[in-house]
Amino acid sequence: MKLAHIAIGVALLAPAATAAAQSQNDAKCILVATAFAKSSKDANSQKAAELAYYFYLGRIGDGMSAAQAKTMFDTAGKALTNENAGPTMDACVKTIQARMTLLQSISPPAQSTQPAPPTQKKPEGR
Repeated sequence: MKLAHIAIGVALLAPAATAAAQSQNDAKCILVATAFAKSSKDANSQKAAELAYYFYLGRIGDGMSAAQAKTMFDTAGKALTNENAGPTMDACVKTIQARMTLLQSISPPAQSTQPAPPTQKKPEGR
């Protein structure tokens, strides 16, 4: 009977642990995206970092208190260094690209915005 209770407890806690790990990764991505957006000299890189910031900001849970968010960002910040910031940002961008590919794969094909060429009238013979 104890084994069943333990199994149920583990099953209930596993999604919470996964969500916490995802939130930590999301927090890292928010931090590096902010740093890249502020420090980038290239306008396209800066814009991409800003978009990554908003993507990951939207993934942070609604039910999080300010204290929980502070703890999460403090923990994520401790794991980031100058050496791993670039690879972390690359991983964050790859996640966004994977989501975009997924959405493109399920969306209907785009319709052509160019009008069809006019059909020519065939001359009528006499």
